[in-house]
Amino acid sequence: MMKSYRPILFKLHIFIILLLFMVLAHFEIAEAKSNKSHFQIQEKTIVIDPGHGGYDKGAEGPDGTFEKNVTMEFARVLALELEKTYKVILTRTDDYWIDILERTAMANHVNADMFISIHTGGSFLHQARGVSLFYYEKISTSALMLETESMEESKSSNDKELWSNIQGRHQKNSKVLAERILSSLKEKTGEKVEYNSEIQGAPLMVLEGADLPAILIEIGYITNPTEEKSLNDIIELTFLAQKIKKGIDDYFEKAP
Repeated sequence: MMKSYRPILFKLHIFIILLLFMVLAHFEIAEAKSNKSHFQIQEKTIVIDPGHGGYDKGAEGPDGTFEKNVTMEFARVLALELEKTYKVILTRTDDYWIDILERTAMANHVNADMFISIHTGGSFLHQARGVSLFYYEKISTSALMLETESMEESKSSNDKELWSNIQGRHQKNSKVLAERILSSLKEKTGEKVEYNSEIQGAPLMVLEGADLPAILIEIGYITNPTEEKSLNDIIELTFLAQKIKKGIDDYFEKAP
């Protein structure tokens, strides 16, 4: 009687072994896809441009904080966050001036996947506050300058031929990038409220020559006494950098 059950038990064992093999194979394939996706993100190169520098101090806060120093410090903080996933290049690493066209030329030269120019806002109204994101948008008249772009930058740029049509073909993706970061900034994290943020299109010279998705971020109004203090707070800068990285991650994961 027992002999009649042996073929059945043998077949059952074979079936169980095959089933386990199929389950393991499924998880290995899923893990491989996940690793491939993560590896593809790691291959991305991001160029961070700390605005101003050297003789160009940028805007100045009520307590004497210079924009050029804030942008440099935040660029370092943002780079530390992004380097966990991406290759990061800074257009400047200390307090010196770089011509406005050379900034995007660096990104173009290394075939970067993203260009982010860091600035702070400045206004005669001390109540002005919040984070602003800009993508390049051409207008029919000659290119205008944002408040954060100095007259020295304008003079330097006017001496050279601008690549007026390069960024235009990346405008859609640049705007999507700004939208992804905006969404991240507006998400609440614990007791932290979302940032007061907005997106604008503007004919910014620092973005015009970028042959890749490019945006400019004003990380706060240095002329606002409260925000000037926040811009000198490493904890606040790190939190903001983490928010921006989350938006960048989302952009690459849902690349248009």
